[in-house]
Amino acid sequence: MKIIKSTTLGAAMLTATMSNTVIAETLRWGDHFPECCNMYTKAAEWMAEEVNERTEGELQFRIQFGGVLASVQETPTAIETGMIHMGNIVVPYFPEQMPINNALPFFTPNTRNQREVGELWLEWHEEIPAFSEELARYNAKLITVRPLSNYGFFCTTPIETLEDFRGKRIRTYGVALPALVEALGGVPVSFVDVEMYEAMSNNILDCTTSDIGFVDSFQLHEVASYFIDVPLGANWGQIIAMNLDKYNALPEDHKAILEEIKHEHLDELLRLFEEEEARIKAHWEEENLVEIIDFPDDEFLEVALQAEGVQAARESWVQRAIAAGMSPEDAQRVVDDITE
Repeated sequence: MKIIKSTTLGAAMLTATMSNTVIAETLRWGDHFPECCNMYTKAAEWMAEEVNERTEGELQFRIQFGGVLASVQETPTAIETGMIHMGNIVVPYFPEQMPINNALPFFTPNTRNQREVGELWLEWHEEIPAFSEELARYNAKLITVRPLSNYGFFCTTPIETLEDFRGKRIRTYGVALPALVEALGGVPVSFVDVEMYEAMSNNILDCTTSDIGFVDSFQLHEVASYFIDVPLGANWGQIIAMNLDKYNALPEDHKAILEEIKHEHLDELLRLFEEEEARIKAHWEEENLVEIIDFPDDEFLEVALQAEGVQAARESWVQRAIAAGMSPEDAQRVVDDITE
């Protein structure tokens, strides 16, 4: 009897203790970027800290950088299956699987800046159901976005005229960008971002499409020296997505915090980009590492926008989006938002 009474008392005390103790939930976040020297990873760490603070430690993220949990190609499947709870999907690498969320890459070049791209993407997910429905087919939910800044070409030799593009092997992805490179006389070659350094150091690539931050993050200035500033516009970028089942299981107050922070993450990312790009440009100039070549905008756009392949890519997105479940009216709205 004494044992029974002691056990009962202990159980009661344990129950009381548990009722006053919050058990933190830690989610696995896989990021293919290296942790060092990267605005995207700094913004991710900022968001993880903010979520931890705002939930008073009830929801935490354990971020594993460098593709440890899933490579860039594996991330969508890893999220879908729950192998990771959250990760960054580089949508231009998956134009066939995610045509709706790949809207902007079909409109390269464009005139939208990094902030406009990020705000449009979030707005479309809030107002056009087809965007979130497409992710839901892969058991994924948008948490926030990582729009890329203005892209150019980073090359091993200087490019100052259209003739200089001829024959250059240039890293591309998606649909419109390869068509653009072909219009310039170059040769589009498909590589993921983590393969850029080796391909350029081994003379497999002459150029890669990149923003200034990417050059620094992947130390590409060690294998090439020329950033060709052409009006490609801000590129589409990445979705930070969560496994939909895991998201649906979260408490409502945690969902509300994630909802409010998605716009704040964009602001923080843009702040980091502005500061870091200024620092990188100053460092390049001081150390004579990289020469920025201002290519004539009018000359570049005249060739790019008149190219049959570039126009075909733009026209094809509407048909792909409609075939994937978007209404014609919503598809036209997206086109107008990008091109107005």
